[in-house]
Amino acid sequence: CNPELPESIPIVTTGHPTIGYPKAKIHLVVFEEPKCSSCIDFNDEIFPRIKEEFIDTNKILYTVIPVSFLPGSMPVAISTLCVFYGNPLYPNNDLFFTYLDHLFKHQPDEKIDWATTDKLVEFAHETSPAINLQKLRKCIDAESYRIKIEKNTEYGKNIMGGTISTPTVFVNGIEAKEPSYDAISKLIKEVQEQRSEERRVGKECRSRWSPYH
Repeated sequence: CNPELPESIPIVTTGHPTIGYPKAKIHLVVFEEPKCSSCIDFNDEIFPRIKEEFIDTNKILYTVIPVSFLPGSMPVAISTLCVFYGNPLYPNNDLFFTYLDHLFKHQPDEKIDWATTDKLVEFAHETSPAINLQKLRKCIDAESYRIKIEKNTEYGKNIMGGTISTPTVFVNGIEAKEPSYDAISKLIKEVQEQRSEERRVGKECRSRWSPYH
């Protein structure tokens, strides 16, 4: 018998970049800071395994909530949403994840203040011809999504008890003990088992109930 899982925290994911199977019963949410060295490691070493085992097999829905708290990271975080909302009526999830991956793989050390508009536009140019570079430049310079990033960051702090750290991973609202593949995959399987048990108990209760009792 599995130990009781911690209580689930409801996390609002509407409007955030999301990939995976829309009808999946397991929803994995990651708070990520785009200049965070631990997030770079997560992107390079752990996310590909999660994608291969759980996303590409339609087992989970996967959402990233971008935040900013490191020095000089706000333009980077803003740029990710500028790419995501290149057409505000049709946010582009795939393009967001492609751009974020490129940022993580090619950016300098987080201690370097490298995040100029020119550098971010250069990264976007290297990422995909689908990104409108002129619109991206205007969006970054106008800080169009600063307020949204600030709200994301404050939201993350509240959920994490007042101190935000990244990457932080939630599976159906339950925080993984650490952002490692083993911890995340273990939690996904425990949540799946819990859901199966709840369905089994629910069926038993319904089969025992009769309006004629």
